[in-house]
Amino acid sequence: MRGLTREQQIFLKVTGAYVTEERPDISFQFVFDGVHQPAIGIGSRVVDVSFHNAERLFQRIFLEGSMGLGEGYSEGLIEVKDEDYKEFLCICVYATSLRILRHLSIFDMMAVVRARAGGYFSKPRENATIDNHYSLSDWFESDDDSNRFFHYWLDRDHRMYSCGTWDPETKTLEESETNKLELYAKRMGIDERSLGGTLLDLGCGWGGVLFFMAERFGIRSKGLTLSTAQHSYITKEIRRRNLQDLVTVELRNVHDMEGTYDYIISIGMLEHISDFDDLYEKTARALNPGGQALMHSIYSESWFYKSDRWFLKYIFPYGACPNFSSNMRCFRKYFNVVEPKKMPYLSYPKTLDAWFANFCKAEPQIRELLQQKSKVKDVEFAIRTFKHYLAIASVSLSFAGFVGHTLVKEPRI
Repeated sequence: MRGLTREQQIFLKVTGAYVTEERPDISFQFVFDGVHQPAIGIGSRVVDVSFHNAERLFQRIFLEGSMGLGEGYSEGLIEVKDEDYKEFLCICVYATSLRILRHLSIFDMMAVVRARAGGYFSKPRENATIDNHYSLSDWFESDDDSNRFFHYWLDRDHRMYSCGTWDPETKTLEESETNKLELYAKRMGIDERSLGGTLLDLGCGWGGVLFFMAERFGIRSKGLTLSTAQHSYITKEIRRRNLQDLVTVELRNVHDMEGTYDYIISIGMLEHISDFDDLYEKTARALNPGGQALMHSIYSESWFYKSDRWFLKYIFPYGACPNFSSNMRCFRKYFNVVEPKKMPYLSYPKTLDAWFANFCKAEPQIRELLQQKSKVKDVEFAIRTFKHYLAIASVSLSFAGFVGHTLVKEPRI
């Protein structure tokens, strides 16, 4: 390791431990500023990664954690095939597992833990910037262009931007999202006898739930969103599908919900909420007698509030995964019946992998869209940023956290 910085040496040690403990089927070939390093591992699958301005890059990674890693990739300082990028990221994410740390000296261990911790910080959350991500308002003037960007890589059938349900028999992204909608209808007791019932979707995305419930079961469905692009898309789809009598959508904060409903659902919206007490109390008050609500979210099991700095800056401003235990206590404050369940194992990583594959496949069209229709000044940086987001989220959710759906009914108020 002569001529390498301490950070580079630690990274190579971590990689060796990762290969030994987690992936003996892989071997890594690293190149630091044109200088090839000895291969790590003897696995038949070879992952080639080249680092540019390597000394400064690894200083940033060890000092800034996820921010240095994500920005380094977006700036083109990390070169690796799309299909191999997750394998490289696994080294970074799994570095703080005990199986890896026990291979390091106490000083190297401290450096690794400090680097990982540097990617997180505590910060109050708001939901006022939802439009920034879901409409990409900083990128596009046109809502149609924003929608087109997302629809290049989301599922074709429902345009769901949330974890699908991946049973052992599930083969495609489209199947996984249909599985989820069927599961959630069943959990809420929605079937052919529910004709004429009412449903409110809090944070309705591009209307996947609204259209499924209306067309399959004749449910009168209303969606609330803060995304102008999503509102525009749903409004057009309502007319195209001739569902004016069954589906409506409003640009409205979910905390300002009005009316009462037989069913209330929220999928992937709790990550943008800070006042759960207010939301759950209003949800309880908005249910008709005998009604029930279902809340789907990525949950953290950590007692400490942690937000990833890179995600906050580039993907979800003010977003964070709610703590599972505290959320369950809050649910029980307002509902007599609280029934949490988890998605099948690795459902979200599989969903993210499918999105990543779709994104890479559609990259030429996405690049053209950004070049011709967006305000983005550095298209390559933007594309790599979204690739990193989908890949690192998949690895991170394989390592920690889970996706759950909680059915609540019998309000206490």
